[in-house]
Amino acid sequence: MSGEVHRMCVISATPLTIHFFLKAHLLELSKYFDVTLIANLHSDTYLPPLSLPIRMYSVGIERKLTPRKDLLALSSLLVLFRRERFDIVVSVVPKAGLLGMLAAWLRRVPRRVHIFQGEVWASRRGLMRLILKSADRLTATLATDLLAVSASERDFLVSESIAPMGKINVLGAGSISGVDTDRFRTDLEVRKQLRKDLGIPEHAVLCIFLGRLTRDKGVMDLVDAFLVSAATQANLWLLIVGPDEENLTLRIREYVPATLSERIVILGFYQKPEHVLAAADFLCLPSYREGFGMAILEAASVGLPAIGTRIYGITDAIQENQTGLLVKVGDVNELAAALTRFCEYPQLRMQFAQAARNRTLLQYEQKTVVSRYVDYFCTFIAKS
Repeated sequence: MSGEVHRMCVISATPLTIHFFLKAHLLELSKYFDVTLIANLHSDTYLPPLSLPIRMYSVGIERKLTPRKDLLALSSLLVLFRRERFDIVVSVVPKAGLLGMLAAWLRRVPRRVHIFQGEVWASRRGLMRLILKSADRLTATLATDLLAVSASERDFLVSESIAPMGKINVLGAGSISGVDTDRFRTDLEVRKQLRKDLGIPEHAVLCIFLGRLTRDKGVMDLVDAFLVSAATQANLWLLIVGPDEENLTLRIREYVPATLSERIVILGFYQKPEHVLAAADFLCLPSYREGFGMAILEAASVGLPAIGTRIYGITDAIQENQTGLLVKVGDVNELAAALTRFCEYPQLRMQFAQAARNRTLLQYEQKTVVSRYVDYFCTFIAKS
C-alpha cells in the first residue's frame, strides 16, 4: 500500500442508514482513507449526532421520487465531486445509489461501488415497479463494482437482470454490518426493569417487531396475526419499536379492539435496541422485501429466535426450523400459527435461540463483518 492518501466518499440518502449500519465501517475506513460522508443531514433529526472523525456534507437527497429535488441533489453532487476529486465513491440505498453513481460516472471517479440492501420495487407492481427497477439497473450499469448483503439477494438481482452474476459480490456469509455481540446480549435485569416500565407482565410471552414502521416491513400483517393468535393465547403481547414513516401508529390504535389494545405496546424510535430486545421472547419480521434482516441478527445475538417471511434476505438470516420459523409473505393465518407455536412451545424457542446465537457468534460478529468490507475497499488501494 502506497503512502498516497486515497479519498473516499460514502453517500446515503439519510443519516438513518449510517447510524444503524455503517458507523463502525466509517470509523475503521478513516484509518486508511480520507473519508467524506454525504447525506441529507437535515432529515432523521431524532437521531443522536453521528460524531464521526470524517468530513460530512449535507445534500438534499430524498428517499422518494422527487424530480426537482433529485435534479438539485445531482447538481450538488457534481459540484462536490469536481471539487473533491474522490478516488472511490460508495453508495447505499436506492436513491443515493442512482444519484451517486450517476454523478461519479459523469465526473469519471475511478471506483464506483454500490451496495444493494433490499430493493424497493420487489414488493411493487405495475409502472412504479418498472420505473424503480430500471433505476436500479442503471445504478448497476454505472457502478464499476457491486455488493449485495446476502447471497439470496445477489441471486434475485441476477435473476431479475439487474446485473450479471460476476459483477455482484457478497462478502463472507453476508450482512452489511454484522452485530456487536458484546452490546446485544441477554440481560435479565434490563428485561425485568423494561417490562416493569412498559407495564408488560413478567409471565407474558413478548413478541417484538424492531425496524421502520412501514407496510413493506409487514407491520400491519403482524398486527392482524397478533389479533388472531391473541384470541387464544392470553399471555401473548406485542412490542413494536421503530420510527413510524407511514403514520401507522394511529392506524393501529384505531384498528385494534379495546380488549386487546393494552397488549400492544408501541414505542417509536428507541436509542437502545439491545434493551428492548432483551425484554422480548422472540422477534417477528414479516417483511415483503429485505436485503438481509439485521434485526434478526441482533435478536439472535440477544438470544431470541425469529419468525420471518420466506423471501430473499430473510432466508439468509433465519435457518428454517433451526434458528426460527419462516412463513409465506402476506399470509396472516400462517403468521398467526407461528406466533401461537412460539407461545405454546417455550422449549422450541429456547432451542432455536441457542442455535441462533451460536450462528451469530460464528459468522456475524461485527468486527469480522466490518473487516471484510474494509479489506475489500483496501484492495482498490493496492491495485491503484
